[in-house]
Amino acid sequence: MQVSPSAVLRWIDQGMLRAFRTPGGHRRVGTAELLEFLRAQRMPVPRALEAPRLRLLVIDDEPGFLRSLGESLRRADPRLDVELAESAVDGLIKIGLKRPDVVLLDAYMPGLEGPETCRRIKSEPQTAHIAVLAMSGRRSDELIARFEKAGAAAFLPKPLKTTAIIEQLQLLGLLARENAPGP
Repeated sequence: MQVSPSAVLRWIDQGMLRAFRTPGGHRRVGTAELLEFLRAQRMPVPRALEAPRLRLLVIDDEPGFLRSLGESLRRADPRLDVELAESAVDGLIKIGLKRPDVVLLDAYMPGLEGPETCRRIKSEPQTAHIAVLAMSGRRSDELIARFEKAGAAAFLPKPLKTTAIIEQLQLLGLLARENAPGP
């Protein structure tokens, strides 16, 4: 918002901005209250507050590829909250802890392959709603069929283009188009 903390405290003290106190005495402002205040004062709303973020977990056993794809996705669309996992097991743990909206899942990893990981995600009531996008550099009809049977929403061939991932998220209705006309 580019204002001083004392200005925010003054707005709270004057009753212009609703806040609550933590048990430790600190003041906290909820997102809804902040948005209401900014709009009422005709102040610009930071994009991060306006647009809901889509939680995306990328699971791949190639660390260099994983970091590169993560950075590309973060730069491509600020609405993406990208988390990374270097193995299927690590990915399943992060799914349990973070509950992503989407998982971008590599097909071939040591220990637990992508189709089985997908099946596990889709078979649990707490995670069945998570969209799984499969990916592999070794595309085959048999592999695609295994992912489809496991519940994957789509298959993306490697090398991946960030724009193809964003487009797939838009096609699935998980991410709104940037320039979509308003209501």
